[in-house]
Formats: sequence, structure tokens, C-alpha cells
Amino acid sequence: MHSSHRAYPRGARVAHLLREEIAAVLPRLHGLPSALALLPPSITLVDLPADMRSAAVYFSLMDGPERADAVRQVLQDHAGEIRQLLGKRLALRRIPPLHFIYDARFDRGAEMAELLARLPPAQEPEDLP
Repeated sequence: MHSSHRAYPRGARVAHLLREEIAAVLPRLHGLPSALALLPPSITLVDLPADMRSAAVYFSLMDGPERADAVRQVLQDHAGEIRQLLGKRLALRRIPPLHFIYDARFDRGAEMAELLARLPPAQEPEDLP
């Protein structure tokens, strides 16, 4: 009998777990700027290569890209603390180094929705000449 884990490779399971746990430990970080504490980033994806030697942690911001560079720097500055907290929470031999990347996919989606909203309403077929 095959294990159900085969269909969901270990790397994908660990990446999913890291995404959930990083989001959970963010409020526990010490010395976060108040703006970041009040409107924290959302962890959207953790990309973990097969060797699991590093993790790209993608985040988005509810208020758009204006704070992205500053937030990324704060997260990167706290990466060691995040890894320590993860090490206490997870039964993993090693927590990979974390590299934070702003996820602009949602910004592009919002831009497209705004552009579509500006389009004139479609004419009904009987209205056409």
C-alpha cells in the first residue's frame, strides 16, 4: 500500500508548514515597527527547493507596494529570530535560511481590476447600428 504522502512530496509539505508557521510567529517578533505590527504582511508562498537549503518567503501587503522595500528589510532583519521561533515550534532537523520577497501578483490583479472597472459598459446587440 502506498503512503498518501507520496502524492504530496515532503518539500511541498514543509513549504506549506513553513508558510503557516511564519505567519503565526510574525506577531511574536520583538521590536517590530508599529506600522508593521498594526498592518502585518501576509505570507503568500514559501518556495523551497528540493535540497531545502534555503526558503524564499513571499509576502503581500494589504495597503499596496509602497511599504514593500521597508517591510522586506524588517523581515529580513528578523529572519534569524523567525528561524529560532520556527525551530522551537517545528519538528524539523534544520530550518533553512529565509529570504523575503515581495509578492507583487496581487498588485497586478488590483491594477487589472481597476482598469476593467474604467471600461465603458458593453452595448447590447440591439443598441449597435
